[in-house]
Amino acid sequence: MSVWKKIESNVLGSNVNEKILEAALKDLGLSLDKSVKNIRNTWGTDTCDAAIVNSQGRITAMGIRWTNKRGIELVGDTFGGGFGHGIGDKGQETLMNKIAQAYQVRHIKHKMQLNNWNVERQVEQNGKIKLVLVQA
Repeated sequence: MSVWKKIESNVLGSNVNEKILEAALKDLGLSLDKSVKNIRNTWGTDTCDAAIVNSQGRITAMGIRWTNKRGIELVGDTFGGGFGHGIGDKGQETLMNKIAQAYQVRHIKHKMQLNNWNVERQVEQNGKIKLVLVQA
């Protein structure tokens, strides 16, 4: 069953770097189409600042909206979105968590590289992400 939701995240609640967000989405096989300002499906419609495009290149019924604090709000419905990653019906929270995790990894890597650290990403068998830092 489809559920139309608006989801916010503490991790992505303010000062989100748009370039890092786009890189994080790319890591998940997703992207943004900034030309799309309205998303909809049979169960709902909403405005957005950009629609999320799935790995097949299809615009989905999910979008992002920038908040006053430059955080993001995820709006829409994951039903039939082709997101993969175990995200199906009612998967907005799961999608937001995956985006937040990918964003944090990218953000940490960006900050460390600015300070002359090399960063390697390792995914453990339990799905946890481990970052290995080596001074350059």
